[in-house]
Amino acid sequence: MDPAKIKLLEDDLGHNFMDRKELFRALTHPTFAKEEKERKSNARDCPHQETYATLGDAILKAGLVMLLMELGVKTKGDITIIKSDWEKNLKLAEVGTRLKLLENSLIYHRMGEGDQLKTGEKALYSDTVEALIGAIFIDTGCSFAETKVCISKIFGPELTLMVNGEK
Repeated sequence: MDPAKIKLLEDDLGHNFMDRKELFRALTHPTFAKEEKERKSNARDCPHQETYATLGDAILKAGLVMLLMELGVKTKGDITIIKSDWEKNLKLAEVGTRLKLLENSLIYHRMGEGDQLKTGEKALYSDTVEALIGAIFIDTGCSFAETKVCISKIFGPELTLMVNGEK
């Protein structure tokens, strides 16, 4: 993987990984890990992003609630509506696109190319964004405060739109 592209990603995430294994696990889709394990020669276990995506989903929810409260969103109903819009795979896929995860070949996957990739692209992006948040949490020694700063950076454009009254 191109070190310059990794550096750009870390800049966009607001986090430089102390343990690169955490980053690479977050960027490894289960399709890649499965194929690596099933190779006829040089097969290897390759940890993948699924558990990190589950963790990242939970951290993202809590982080977004905190950020919205800090931005002055007062009611449970308003927080729930905004948060649910942001948690949708479509919004996460937009963030993944903005981070150029596929464009810069940062995700290890075996989802095919062309139309085949287009079919699963949104899920690939959204799962990877969640996995990156989970990996940041782990890499920071499970620091919610540090991870929340990264969530703020990752979702910066969306937060700006929200503050300006747009969704």
